[in-house]
Amino acid sequence: MNKAALSLLMPLLLSACASQTTTDEPPPPPVSEPELSAALADQEARLVMAMEQQGSRLNTSYHAFMKALQQDIRNLKKQLVAVPPPTPGAAPSMPPPPPEIPDNETRDGKLIVGETEDVWLDAVNDAFPARIDTGATTSSLSAQDITEFERDGKPWVSFNMTHEGVEEKLPVEAPLVRYVRIRQASAEETERRPVVELTLRLGRLSEKTEFTLTDRSQMTYPVLLGREFLKDIAVVDIARRNVQGKPKRPNPSSE
Repeated sequence: MNKAALSLLMPLLLSACASQTTTDEPPPPPVSEPELSAALADQEARLVMAMEQQGSRLNTSYHAFMKALQQDIRNLKKQLVAVPPPTPGAAPSMPPPPPEIPDNETRDGKLIVGETEDVWLDAVNDAFPARIDTGATTSSLSAQDITEFERDGKPWVSFNMTHEGVEEKLPVEAPLVRYVRIRQASAEETERRPVVELTLRLGRLSEKTEFTLTDRSQMTYPVLLGREFLKDIAVVDIARRNVQGKPKRPNPSSE
């Protein structure tokens, strides 16, 4: 290294050493054992004083809480004394039990009907087996010798209800509601049928029901109940039969 370069580096090295020396702080003076003991004793005294002050505050809060609790207990005892004792021998009032749901009704009060049911027709004053058919819109009734006539200026029909198991023809007269056309599944042409309204009883239900009149003597059931009758009043369970039981003959005094 030449002398010129050395002369340039020397001032830089000297300045770095000077700055390093000035930034270092001197070490703290050593503490003697008596001084350390005195400092620890002072800290301990401060800690004891703080704990005593905190304990005093907790003790005050505890006494206030206990005083309020004792007052609440006294108030409850006064309320218990004010309540009259129950009358000897009197049973406590209990809410009535919920009504039992019959096994032939739903929870919302609709009838449960099976594939077949026995129904009562007031116009004939007798019970007949009926088929429940959700595929049919209207209900129908077995009728022969259907004749339209007029009564008090209004159209009526007379017919004989006949069916297997019925020993004699049962004459029926009823107001004519209207005529409808019914298409059978096995026929292409429609059939014009009169519609009458008769009172039918099924289980606990007694309803005026519209029936189309047709000869059902070759069918198993003289009465067919369709969707219009079942709507909003019954639920069909095709796995069961005669869920509503056989209708009872009404007493003459109730007619």
